[in-house]
This record gives sequence, structure tokens and C-alpha cells, in this order.
Amino acid sequence: MKKIILSVIIITAFSLSSYSQLTIKPAFGINVSRLSTDEGNWSNEARAGYQFGGTVLFGNKLYVEPGIFWTTMSSNMVHKDNTDYNFDHKIGMIRVPVFVGYHLVGNASESLFNLRVFGGPSASFVTSVEESVGLTKDDFSSVLWGVDAGIGINVWWLFLDIGYEWGLNDVYSHNDLGSAKSSALWTNLGIRIRL
Repeated sequence: MKKIILSVIIITAFSLSSYSQLTIKPAFGINVSRLSTDEGNWSNEARAGYQFGGTVLFGNKLYVEPGIFWTTMSSNMVHKDNTDYNFDHKIGMIRVPVFVGYHLVGNASESLFNLRVFGGPSASFVTSVEESVGLTKDDFSSVLWGVDAGIGINVWWLFLDIGYEWGLNDVYSHNDLGSAKSSALWTNLGIRIRL
């Protein structure tokens, strides 16, 4: 699956590069994620994680930006009536976002300062789970779907993106673990390489 995703991104990058402005954006960042539940018996605590990878931006004023990131997200859930049910999650994922954005100030090719807004879907493929009270990778959905929205600032060849992801499907693969969705506030810092 990893090879297929990487191949699609590379083919897309080469095919679209002849039609539009192309910018490669390697980045690293941090995220703060938590699991939300519909039931009132759980308390949630956000935990910090990290990501590194990059995106490829196609376009100028209006743009499309697919990417790939290796991500670690963490969160904690404690049952309010029985604190023995204390779940610490540390999930390793390959996250593939596809954003559509618009430069509110400047554009991708000629401006030294840009202000952007962006949004779009993401798919996170679970690759590892640090065990907590007996939970393993099999207890989690293999793909976590999300939708993101954010804002970005470019200054010369540097950029800073800040976004929020809302989880769309359940984190757990089994109904007996309850219904929980992941959400995360994330930020990426990186460089812009214009081609």
C-alpha cells in the first residue's frame, strides 16, 4: 500500500508539473490529538505527537497540494467510574492529505510573503500501535479518515502551516471498545523549493 501511495504522488507530480507552478515542501511538525467519544463515561486528555514528510504544491493563486507524512499521535482516555480502564494510545501512521488552497495574499511563484487558506480530506494508514492495557494494532481501524482546514504563512523560502483535523470514522475496529473518533491540532514548519 505504501508503494502504491508513493507511486501515485510521484506520477501526479510529474504529470502536473508541466501544466502549473510546482513547489516541493519538506516539513516537520507537532500535533496535539485526542479521542472523542459520544458517551459521557470517559474523560479525554490530549497528548503531543509529531510528524515529518512533505507535500507538493501545484498551482499559483489557487492550488492543489497532496502530501505524505509519517505521523505519531497520542491520546489518553480514562473511564470516569472505573479508573482501571485507562487507555494510553500511541499510534504510528502514514498520513496522506490532499488539500485545495487559495493564496489570500501573494501567490506561489512571485511573492516573498504569502497568506494561504486550505482544506481537504486525509487518510491515515495505521502502521503501529504502542500497546496499552492489551490493545494492539488489530484493535484499531486500518485507515482513519479525516477532513482538515488550516491557514499557512510563507516568508521567503520558509513556511508555517497550522491546521485542524476532524476524524470521520471510528478509531477502534471492534464495537465492544466503544465509538471514538480522533481529532488533532497540528502545525508544520518547512522550506519551499520552487521548480
